[in-house]
Amino acid sequence: MSDRLEPLHRARRVLCVQPHYDDNDLGAGGTLAALADAGAEIHYLTATDDLVGVLDPDLPDDEATRRLRAEQHEAGAILGVHEQHWLGLPDAGPYDYYTLRNGIVAAIRRLRPAVVFTVDPWLPFESHSDHLRVGRATAEACMLHKHRRLRIDPEVDAAWDVDGPHDVTALALYFTTAPNACFDVGATRERKQRAIGAYRTQLTPEEVAFLGRGLEAMERRWAAAEPFSHGEALKVLAPGLLHVNLLPELL
Repeated sequence: MSDRLEPLHRARRVLCVQPHYDDNDLGAGGTLAALADAGAEIHYLTATDDLVGVLDPDLPDDEATRRLRAEQHEAGAILGVHEQHWLGLPDAGPYDYYTLRNGIVAAIRRLRPAVVFTVDPWLPFESHSDHLRVGRATAEACMLHKHRRLRIDPEVDAAWDVDGPHDVTALALYFTTAPNACFDVGATRERKQRAIGAYRTQLTPEEVAFLGRGLEAMERRWAAAEPFSHGEALKVLAPGLLHVNLLPELL
């Protein structure tokens, strides 16, 4: 096992922050299923309402939301997700960065995860503003959540004042071209594929099949130098690296 993966294997609670309802599963579904199998409590926080990606342009928003959340629960049950949470910000639309970041800080304070997953916002050529904002806001939240003078939510802050800050031991970025670890997903990749198949409101059967072929090719490529056949590439960072790069040896 890579030393960089040790915080993930030790974590008893994991928070996975995604821009849209399928990002965690596409980017790290095999890893998260394996962590759930090992006893970790997995929480998903979805930042946007995800309505822009709905295939049917005439589907009312309330029905689209009902279907999206039902599909998330279906996929989550396959992978072992403990609970789903939503911020409900407008998909691909205008929303305040600090509202987003503070929502993530509140989730970290309330759930007290040891490890946080999210998309890599420094992916070369990434053009989706939701991915850029959510990835960066999550990284900043991992750095700022322990600061007592950053007041977010009266109820959350009151409970947090009693319990005190906790340590996020690692931030794991998926959809990355700069990985420093590869997680063995040979035993869970089939469940990842089934979970992705649950996202019928945004993906056609043909798209699900295409994604399946592409993901398997990537999983084999990522694991090419490993003693296993299929892996998911991750950039695992200590929170101390998230501001002014004082611990470069940990990269």
